[in-house]
Amino acid sequence: MKLAGTAMVVGTLLTLSAWAESETDSHLQDVAPHESAGEHGVAEAERHATEAEKQFDMQEMVVTSSRLESPAADAAQSVSVITQEQIMRSPFESAEDIVRAVPGVYNYRHYGQQTSGIQSPLSMRGVGKNRVLFLVDGVPQNDTFNNAISWVAWGHIPKENIERIEIVRGPNSALYGSEALGGVINIITKTAGSTPGTSVRVEAGTADNYGAHAVHSQTFGDAGVVIGGGYEESDGFYMVTDPADYEIRRYSEIYKTLGKLSYRLSPDTDLSLSFLHYYHEMGKGRRFFYDDLTLNQFWMNLRQRGANIDFNGLLYVNHADKTAYQDSQSDKYASLLRKEEMAPLTWGADIQGSAALGSLARGTVGLAYKNIDWSYDDIYMNSRRDAGAEGKQQSLAPFANVDFRFFDESLILNIGARYEWIQTSDGANWNSAASGGKPAYDNTYDSETVGAFAPKLGAVWHADERTILRASAGKGFRAPSLFELYKVHVRQGGAYYREANPKLDPEEVWSFDVGVDHFLTDNLWGRIAVYQSYASDYIGDRLVGASTLSSGKTRNDYILDNISKVDIHGVEAELSWFAAPSLDVFVNYTYNTSEVTEDANDAELEGTELPNQPRHAAHAGAHWRIPKWLDLSLIGNYYADIYFDNENTLKEDGYFTVDISLSRSFASGLIAYVNIENIFDEEYAIARSLSADDTVAPGRIVVGGVKYTF
Repeated sequence: MKLAGTAMVVGTLLTLSAWAESETDSHLQDVAPHESAGEHGVAEAERHATEAEKQFDMQEMVVTSSRLESPAADAAQSVSVITQEQIMRSPFESAEDIVRAVPGVYNYRHYGQQTSGIQSPLSMRGVGKNRVLFLVDGVPQNDTFNNAISWVAWGHIPKENIERIEIVRGPNSALYGSEALGGVINIITKTAGSTPGTSVRVEAGTADNYGAHAVHSQTFGDAGVVIGGGYEESDGFYMVTDPADYEIRRYSEIYKTLGKLSYRLSPDTDLSLSFLHYYHEMGKGRRFFYDDLTLNQFWMNLRQRGANIDFNGLLYVNHADKTAYQDSQSDKYASLLRKEEMAPLTWGADIQGSAALGSLARGTVGLAYKNIDWSYDDIYMNSRRDAGAEGKQQSLAPFANVDFRFFDESLILNIGARYEWIQTSDGANWNSAASGGKPAYDNTYDSETVGAFAPKLGAVWHADERTILRASAGKGFRAPSLFELYKVHVRQGGAYYREANPKLDPEEVWSFDVGVDHFLTDNLWGRIAVYQSYASDYIGDRLVGASTLSSGKTRNDYILDNISKVDIHGVEAELSWFAAPSLDVFVNYTYNTSEVTEDANDAELEGTELPNQPRHAAHAGAHWRIPKWLDLSLIGNYYADIYFDNENTLKEDGYFTVDISLSRSFASGLIAYVNIENIFDEEYAIARSLSADDTVAPGRIVVGGVKYTF
């Protein structure tokens, strides 16, 4: 019935499209008073050509793939760009949700679950969670103290402030260092345009969802300012099938502001100063199980274009202040047991220079530095127990990248490398009281220094006007975070207990991929890419024991450990069809397996697959529009064969959902819209564990709103 319903929606969409094409007179109302119908047809054809060029010729300029502004078509790795128009058309507010439909990208949780622990929810090409580098204007966000950005579900950037999102798939440690094992996602924020403008948006929906968002842009001579912000609240969702008496809805309250001040110091020199403030309080499903978080970030970008050398400089400071409230399992979660307080500080700098190397090459050299200071304090409400952890980590990394262009730039060879020196120091963890069968402890750890060299090699061949061939090979690495090294992590009222491991080694991934982009017709573009990755010293939870709590629940004990070897391979395929000026359609499919091939400590894990990696992922959608009248987007999502534990005992076989976004222009600058997520109310598991009930998606969510631009 659900598939039949989807077919009905798609059929209606195509019928309406045919009707729209036949209604010539209705289109004439969109013609400017001074414009004839013939001129309007020419203008529409030109717009059609422009949009087709952006979608298929990949002339969109990107910076993430090479650290230099260049066409996406010249990237050796697969690159996707989500434009400002697509971002605002998405039914989602958060970047992690907006990128859901990109091939090779998987988001394993629903935003109603966005406070679910320390794990970054996105994986790319099967390498696992916490292994995608997330940037905002080049500023690293997933700090290695605990990948804290997952606390805000990558939604701390106001949607209205985003210019575009660039996604580069495959290891990119040669350019960006640790965390870029699976790929890089870079949010590029808006800079003030020549015309002042203000946009205001308000919305409301099911589960008492409310939001208000605004952005203003203006220039003053050589200076410009963009400031935007938003407020969101939700009475929340039950994310269990049969809520117990002590369970409540997962609620949220969010405030966020982002401002950018830009100034043109000279015709060739631009300076920008940006600041971000973010606050949330989010409930995790029980009265005394919630957290609050404040983020303050500041960064400065300087760009100078010289006659021979271009210079880019970045300075940044990220400060987080989080309190996580944990309830007591002994009285069925009726009281507050403890508070976890963390206030980490990260700061860093990134400088690079680029220059032509003769007539056939352009090279970039740079240096990146990052410093992290992390402390964690566990405060118990009814005892004098003293528990916590702390540590520092700093890294220094020179890097270089060269593009060689041959045969009138139809063949591009790329060589890059980065060496990262990482020092971890002042590590300690302690707990003054014994509990759960574990003795009291007070540990300090020696400083550790590691080095990692990450090379990459790529080639792009523009075989003809319709075909691009790509191949790349490279190494990715990730240093263990301070959180993984030192923090003992306890959740679910003590039913989940995970030891830290100060002896963890850095992870490594060697990856190879080949692909082709091809125009099957003038308006039909396709891409296929095949990738193979070999991971070693992969960090994962290892189940080391189980016991029974006084409540009768099973307590499962884990330790973070290096898994010897993981074999990852897959295929990404996508098609985009610009069917008409009013209709475009896409479909993509990703097949991935991430198999443990060797584990020196637990041979029983050999042959199992990594958790939270669907073997099959597919998306299909259509965007249909009648200018100034109707804009409709429809996206279907399918995922299958997902394991939730290393032992592969917990599994989601598969599910299919459909999201829809509909907007209508009523007057100049005024738009009304309705977004429906999971329109057929599909129930599926987001998480399963041995010590807790399934976490399920909240079902259908409907949000309506109005937007006014002036």
